[in-house]
Amino acid sequence: MEDLNNHQMILLATLVSFVTSIATGIITVSLLQQAPQTVTQTVNRVVERTIERVVTGTTTPASTAKTITQEVTKEVTVYAKEDDLIVSAVEKNQSRIATIYAVAEATGTKPIAIGFVASRDGLIMTTGSDIAAAPTTQRFAVNIGNTSYTAKRVEVKNVSQSLVFLLVSDLPQDTALDAVAFGAKSDPKPGQTTVVLGGDDGTGIFKTTLTRLVYEAPNSTSSPQILSSIEVTPKIPDGYSGGLAVNLDGQAVGMTVWSADGGKYIILPASRILDAINALTAQQSKQGADGAGPKQISQAENSVI
Repeated sequence: MEDLNNHQMILLATLVSFVTSIATGIITVSLLQQAPQTVTQTVNRVVERTIERVVTGTTTPASTAKTITQEVTKEVTVYAKEDDLIVSAVEKNQSRIATIYAVAEATGTKPIAIGFVASRDGLIMTTGSDIAAAPTTQRFAVNIGNTSYTAKRVEVKNVSQSLVFLLVSDLPQDTALDAVAFGAKSDPKPGQTTVVLGGDDGTGIFKTTLTRLVYEAPNSTSSPQILSSIEVTPKIPDGYSGGLAVNLDGQAVGMTVWSADGGKYIILPASRILDAINALTAQQSKQGADGAGPKQISQAENSVI
């Protein structure tokens, strides 16, 4: 050993290690052959797991990724049919139509005019020269829905003769009528579908389209023009004087009146009707609450919605 140099000593150590490894392997195989089967299976599993970890390059099992499910809500726009909107608008306003009679008992007679309930206090809007010429003391029989009332004409100064006011005089205390809802503040638009309710007996329904908005110059040059009337196509047939014109939302667009200039029915805009109601309210306020004037009309419920 003393005669060996460094290189020879390394070669000798390598040889001894190799022989020892071979001997260890032979002894291990011999022992495994003599060992029970459970021990052999355990050793095989350890070897397999060790090789698997060396190949994959990790000593810890890979974590299982969680699947995240995201719920997506999709908005779907449902367009209502025009027929359904018309039916709904008619149903809302049919009970607000008033048939007006010249006699105390309206049974079996033909109404002389058609109107609609403009205020829960019992204010009825209508038109017609016969009613406009009647004295304020004259009584009319008014049928609203399935209930009959007595009403009298209310004279309002500085209001178009196309508008006639009737006021229910025997409305029970703490009872409110179902009144129309007026349309939005903006003017109606040409091309807008409109349904007219009324006819000779108050049950007629006529569908038409707004085609022309007619404006008139105001009293002051600095003020904007005022919508005075609305023309429609097809033309409103005979018998619809005083008919309630509503849009597809069931809101009042105006009232049908006869135009002598054009020889046809036009629609008096809701804005003009509201102006007339405001004039009535102002007139009653001047008369005071001493009982000499007609019943006070609530102004708030007549404002444009």
